[in-house]
Order: sequence, then structure tokens, then C-alpha cells
Amino acid sequence: MRAEEKVQLLGKGARAAKVSTCVTIMLTGIKAAVGLLSGSVALLADAVHSLSDIFTSLAVWLGMKLSQRRPSEKFSYGFYRVETLAFLVVSIVVGVTGVQILLASLNRILNPFPVAFPSATLSVAAVSALVSYLLYRYKSQIGDETNSQALQGEAKHSLVDVSSSAFVFVGILVHHFGFPWAEGIVGLLIGLLTIRLSLGMGRDAVLVLLDACLKPELISQIKKIAAQVTGVRGVHEIKVRRSGPFIFAEMHIEVDRTMRIDEADVVSSTIEERIRDSIEEVDSMMLHVEPSKKDAYRIAIPVEDNRGLDSTISQHFGKSPYFILVDLHKDGLRSWFVVENPGARIEKKRGIETAHLLARQRADVLVAKEVGEGPYHVLRDSSIQILDLNRESSIECVVDAFSRKELSSLAHQK
Repeated sequence: MRAEEKVQLLGKGARAAKVSTCVTIMLTGIKAAVGLLSGSVALLADAVHSLSDIFTSLAVWLGMKLSQRRPSEKFSYGFYRVETLAFLVVSIVVGVTGVQILLASLNRILNPFPVAFPSATLSVAAVSALVSYLLYRYKSQIGDETNSQALQGEAKHSLVDVSSSAFVFVGILVHHFGFPWAEGIVGLLIGLLTIRLSLGMGRDAVLVLLDACLKPELISQIKKIAAQVTGVRGVHEIKVRRSGPFIFAEMHIEVDRTMRIDEADVVSSTIEERIRDSIEEVDSMMLHVEPSKKDAYRIAIPVEDNRGLDSTISQHFGKSPYFILVDLHKDGLRSWFVVENPGARIEKKRGIETAHLLARQRADVLVAKEVGEGPYHVLRDSSIQILDLNRESSIECVVDAFSRKELSSLAHQK
């Protein structure tokens, strides 16, 4: 995702938080005024709840505005986590509000008194429920579009407001029919719902700040995408963390030991492109490319005769009459066998025929003095590592030099 697109998404979320703040201020003022005039503790509790919404909406708006700032030398990963800090502030304010509502509701149960203007209080509660639902739909939609954790949390808060106002409506209605303690019971339910919401929001915010992976399924999805890219031999150590509305990920991929740097770059770019196409909120993807690890190698060496490990090493590739193939394991040389080279008996494309022979024999490594361009590419396409026979030596010495990683790569001959 380009920097301009990220700023646009954050700006869209900030506008949604601003709209929510303005609407909530008007709604809170109406509920507070009617609650004070009527003496309805349930409506006053709902007004206090809505008052917390104002502060949380402002916190979300401020967090998303600051998140739009570009990365700096000091904050090289950007300011996206300001949005998560805003989400944490939201959870704290919501929790404090829930406790206040519980205390006010307990007082009403212990000291009940009649509510004045029941029609007005019922009307305000009904309008509050409707407006809160519309705000929930609006913030939920924008939160999903921008992948904003704070805005999604705000949407959940508005959904609690819907339940809260509905409870107020029922409580006032029951109170009007002669049950004055009903408002206090409603207030207790609202308080408990509010505290439960705040605990869930606070937990998510803290986990994000601690770099916890809240979506383990993302790791499986990323691994599956990377493993399907041609050239990847293994995927491991996948790490995913959230920063505001975006995701930062890193992983280690294994490629064939013979792969050139430019080929590895193509593999890395392909993986990153496919992951970004599948998971839009990925902002940064760090890939560590490693050569694949093997416990055993089959080493092919051209020889002039068939005398096993005592065979004479040939200076030619395609013209070599035989090849000895040595199976080398991590605990040392295990076995060997000699095969005849059919390419040595033909005039044209003998090198390519020889390369196909080694591919059929499942060789992992070729140690030779020189290899032509055609057979060189056949060997590379077959994932056979090509090393330089830089000095005349015995077969056992060549194998030992390979084990000690003393052999260098061989370039093809024009």
C-alpha cells in the first residue's frame, strides 16, 4: 500500500471520528438536560455513558490524525501506534464510566423516587437508541474499510449505547407502571455491559502494544502463499505484529543453494507482491533469504576410467567417459558408484546429454574444470550446484574440500 493511500485511509477514519464526536455531543446534551429535569437516574447514567463517548471519539480522532504523520528518523516505523494508544485510552474511559454508572444505579435502588416527564424521557431514550445504532453502522463500516482498531472499538461502544438506551426505555416504562427500582436495575445492567466492553478493548490494545499476534490464522495464510512461489524450498520463523490499522510481518525463506542473488530477489519480490494482494493491511514485509539446508549430497565428478575412488579425474565435462557419484552425508562419505557417460560417444550436444545424465542420477553437486553454456543452464535448471575443480587431486580430496566448503562456484564457458 502506497504512503498516499495509507494517509487517505487514516484521514477517512479521522473524519468518521469527528462526525461521531459532534453527534455524540448533541445527544449527550439532550439526555443530560432531560435526565436532570425528570430525575431519571437511568437517563442520567446513559448521559454519563455518552459523555465518555465524547472523550473516546476525541481520542480516536486525535490518534488517527497523529497516525497520518510520515515516518521520521526517530520514528522510522511511523506513528501508527498512536491509534492503538487512543484505543487504550478509550478502554480506560469506558471502564471508569461503567463503574460510575454502577454506583449511581445502586444508589437509585436504595433510594428510589418518581420520574417526572415520563413521555419526554421515553422519547429521548428511543431517539438515543436509534442515533446510536446509526453511529454504530457508520463507524463499523468505516472501521472495516480503514482497518482501524480504534474506530472498530468505537463502533462496538456505540452498539453498547444502543443496548443502554433500550434498557433505559424499558426501565423508565416499568418505573412509570409503579416499579421505581426498575431504573436502578437497568443502570446496573448498563454498567456491567460497559465494564465488560472496556476490559475486552483494553486487553486487545495491550496485546497489540506488546506485539502479540491477534490473528494466528495470518501466519498460516502467509506461509501458504510463500510456500507456493516457485524456488522456495522452505518457510519458517514467520512473525506478524499490528501497528495501528496496519500489519508488519517478517519471515525466513529457504531457496536452493545454487540460486543467484538476482533470482532470489525475484522470488522475494513475488512473495511480497502476492502477500500484499491477499492481505491488504500489510504495510511492511521483511524477507530473510537463506540457502536450503541438506543433510546429504550426491557429488558428481568426471573421471577417465572406472576404478572407483581410485579413478583418474577428467579435465573435460562432455567428453568424460565416466562419472563417479559420491553420496556424502553429514557424518561422512557413505557410498559411491560409477556411471558411463553416453554423451561422450556423440558428436553434437554431448554436454547437454551429459547434463541430463546427471539430472537423471539426481546429482546435487557437479565438480568440474569447465562446463559449456548449454549444459550449464541445464544443470542450473535441475538445481545442480556447479563447483570449480580448481586443482588436480584425488576424488577423496575433492570430496573433503567440498565438506570444508573450499570449492568456489564455476562460471560457464562461452
